[in-house]
Amino acid sequence: MKNKIQNSSLITIYYANQCDRKKCTGVKLWQSFKQNKFDFIDKMRFVQRIPQILRYSLILNPLAKKILSFEDLDIFFRSGITVLDCSWNQAENIFDKRFSNSRRLPRLIAANPVNYGKQSKLTSVEALAAAFYILRFPETSKRLLSVFKWGLQFLSLNSNLLSDYSSCLNAEDVKRVELEYFEN
Repeated sequence: MKNKIQNSSLITIYYANQCDRKKCTGVKLWQSFKQNKFDFIDKMRFVQRIPQILRYSLILNPLAKKILSFEDLDIFFRSGITVLDCSWNQAENIFDKRFSNSRRLPRLIAANPVNYGKQSKLTSVEALAAAFYILRFPETSKRLLSVFKWGLQFLSLNSNLLSDYSSCLNAEDVKRVELEYFEN
């Protein structure tokens, strides 16, 4: 695949303004993009209202029933990907909204300083990086995470998981692999 991913609206960050802006990975990603640190991404959007989210984009939603897999690549290329950046304490208020292409990530281990070692308590950048890895863009994952001191630790902690998830062709396969690693 190409080094530079091309899509008219590749990444949308929905910022709910529920956390400390100085520690927010979505804000830091947006600032890095504006400073032209991401020459491998054509377009990134930073929105603060739910109606601004692209209607058919892939929505990374930890409460979604369907799991993200390689079979979602066509949706990604058509409509991009959206991460909902909000506080875990208030997540249900955001994630209970109905989005047609909501996908949850398979279980992964957080590397961020707040939730280190916890299952599925990922920051926005960890979620995006995992999604890109599962969609078979591991270099994009690495480059997004490299903005953070602890970022590449996420790939180290989850190397086997991400490798196995990205080798799956569909959501059923990802779910099966997830259950092999995490019994419940």
